[in-house]
Amino acid sequence: MTPQETIIFSFIAGGVGAFLGTYLQQKGKNLATREDISEITRKVESIKTDLAAKQHFSQVRYEREMKAFEEVWPKIYKLGEAALSLRLVVGYEGDTEESRKHRRDENDQKFVDALINFKTAIENTRPFYPPVIWEELQTLLKLCCGEAADFNAYLGERKDRDYWKRAENNSKAINEQIDKTCEAMRIRLNKFDSL
Repeated sequence: MTPQETIIFSFIAGGVGAFLGTYLQQKGKNLATREDISEITRKVESIKTDLAAKQHFSQVRYEREMKAFEEVWPKIYKLGEAALSLRLVVGYEGDTEESRKHRRDENDQKFVDALINFKTAIENTRPFYPPVIWEELQTLLKLCCGEAADFNAYLGERKDRDYWKRAENNSKAINEQIDKTCEAMRIRLNKFDSL
């Protein structure tokens, strides 16, 4: 080779070497970028899958809680109504002791039926109540059973002022607890709106 050819060959070889070096370096960057994108894509898909699973679980939970609330609400109302009707055995003109006893027994049976229906409903769906709702339901149950116990403790006795004052206070407490339970359910269901 002539010195000129050597210089040209060196120049070309240097150019090709530089080009190959730059080319291979860029290929390495592209490969690294593809691997980075692949890792980022995998992480994004994983997050999407987790979010979809959580959203699905939240939807299922909302539906189950809503169903439990819908099932128990009429029973809450009936229990409160039955508890408050226990003392509503008033005498009418021409009333006999037998007819008053019959009304009292009817009211007592309505309470027992409402109590059984309420307890069955909340026990059958207990796992689906969040603690705050469960506590409100238990408070209502105690108030209604307390009203029944207070009423039954004075059967056949003359009712004094304290008896009627307790009846009034119990009635107020039961109605307030029904409202409080309803509001707790409403607040609970509204929490799902933000999800």
